[in-house]
Amino acid sequence: MTDQNRSDSEASKRILERAYGLKTTDEAKTLYRDWAASYDQQLEQGLHYIAPAGIAQFLANALEDRTALILDVGCGTGLVGGHLVGQGYSAIDGLDFSAEMLSQARNKQVYQTLIQGDLNTELDIPDQTYDAGISCGTFTHGHVKADALDEILRVLKPGACFACTIHREVWQSAGFESKFAHLMASGIAELESMNEQPFYKNAPDDGRFCVIRRL
Repeated sequence: MTDQNRSDSEASKRILERAYGLKTTDEAKTLYRDWAASYDQQLEQGLHYIAPAGIAQFLANALEDRTALILDVGCGTGLVGGHLVGQGYSAIDGLDFSAEMLSQARNKQVYQTLIQGDLNTELDIPDQTYDAGISCGTFTHGHVKADALDEILRVLKPGACFACTIHREVWQSAGFESKFAHLMASGIAELESMNEQPFYKNAPDDGRFCVIRRL
């Protein structure tokens, strides 16, 4: 590894540590404002981020209709959207709370519509709008809690699937384990698959890659 590559890798690790140390929404907004321009390079090249491709593949396995209208929840700069296009999907909207990240996503031209919204509040989206949803890296440290799943399921049509990653360290602490149990027990959704996989190449299994279906 060259000195430049080593320096880039260390910088990527430092900003990831900052992301995992987030405590409030305001802290998250500041981080992603500062990170937006270098996000793709640092994650994909510096840290070898493979989760977007992985979760896009899970959705592709569950959703045969390539014309389905998909909501990319916490779309960031559009990494997942790019992989969805690569899977043949043509109707994708992106949702994120960071204007700076949405600006980067807009440049990729993979989304029909980009929506600025906070999952900790009610989204300005009508009920039962989307045929499917996907989310990568949103359910992690210092971001949204498990109750956001209620709002996501609200905007999905009955029968729609939702593929998402959940960081292993917040699975219990942020209420995802109990929320999943409630959704399944109450007949709101069913769990189609759950796999523990790494978010980064050659890393430990960082989280759960889940596919649930709204009933």
